[in-house]
Amino acid sequence: MGRRKKQPLDEATRAMIIKTAHDLFMEHGYRSVTTRQIAEACELTQPAMYHYFADKEALYTEVLRTVTEETKTAMHDIVDSPGTVRERLIQVVAYILLNMPDDLSQMERDIRHELRPENRQLITQWWRDCYLLPIAALFQEGQQTGQFRGIMEGGLDPYPSAFTLLSMIQRKPGGPGGPVSTVPIEMLATRTIDVLLYGLASELGREESKIEQKGDEKE
Repeated sequence: MGRRKKQPLDEATRAMIIKTAHDLFMEHGYRSVTTRQIAEACELTQPAMYHYFADKEALYTEVLRTVTEETKTAMHDIVDSPGTVRERLIQVVAYILLNMPDDLSQMERDIRHELRPENRQLITQWWRDCYLLPIAALFQEGQQTGQFRGIMEGGLDPYPSAFTLLSMIQRKPGGPGGPVSTVPIEMLATRTIDVLLYGLASELGREESKIEQKGDEKE
């Protein structure tokens, strides 16, 4: 008797598993979620789910790959859209605030302590591709086009500036452990960018920068 052929994977079922796992992992954290919970939520048996993913770590890694691919597409769409660099940086921050996990620190701990080194390395590269590189590209454009002239002495180094901006976005408004925010996301994003570009006295700094740039244009 010949060997039984392996049944083809159903893409709709695979997508459902990833979506369900994403929601459970983001709400409860990697360690607290079991493959049995995920399978039951998908109305599958565990063996059926293992037909798609070898283990929980493989599924978690695929969840993060899917998220970072979606983020990468969205970020590049923003980078390539019309508008000033400042306006697009605000859109970037607003997108991140709207789509980041409720507890980013929990996810970072899960990646650092629960995953194998090779998967951590993959996720680091995905993070770099979907967050760091698009944001650094905007800072570089700001430098090359003179849009940041007069804002900071010596200009903004694209990669350290991108790291700094990402470090300023560590908690989702209204997420666990933080106060409930009534400030619109767009306003929070604008404040974040203006603090980075102009300092804490952002309104004053922005006006002074405009005056300096107008003076340069007259000369």
